[in-house]
Amino acid sequence: MNNKDIKVFRFVFYWQSIPTEKENAITYEKLMSEWNLSRRAVRRILHELSVIDNGDNYVLIRSSKTKGFYKTDNIREILLYKQECLNRGRRIFQAIKKINRVVYSEDNASQITIQNNLRNVRESLEMTQQFVCDKMKQYDENFDVPMLSKMENGVCLPTPYQRAWLASIYKTTPEFLIDYDF
Repeated sequence: MNNKDIKVFRFVFYWQSIPTEKENAITYEKLMSEWNLSRRAVRRILHELSVIDNGDNYVLIRSSKTKGFYKTDNIREILLYKQECLNRGRRIFQAIKKINRVVYSEDNASQITIQNNLRNVRESLEMTQQFVCDKMKQYDENFDVPMLSKMENGVCLPTPYQRAWLASIYKTTPEFLIDYDF
């Protein structure tokens, strides 16, 4: 047996030692004793068992609402566990908004400000998107109305060449159309 076979054999052993159904749930302490491993090692193995899809319809339930761990193929229990996992993830990521505000307000060097005047200039010149795209086709054959619309709405930015060509069509400077504050 090579190392890969040994690892697969171990995971099959671990998976088979997890009981089925909620009333048979097994605790960390029992798994530590049965597998002769530390709590940290048991937690790592349980995490890996949760992720591995071996083709059966059983899901490892590691819920904070039950005393222990078990596997089940009961769709209702699986959906409840899925909702618990999603809620846990949302709670964890809620802190990111505040973290980003604190981190990025302290480090203004990492902030980029973009002033986008594409739509304002085009509309002030009473040009349609189609007219601008027709003009741009001589420079960039793939340039079309959806692309211009995305640029005007800030979904994407033009390349430096596209910005220069748009500026020549609008008879202004590239910096006035889109200005980057790095």
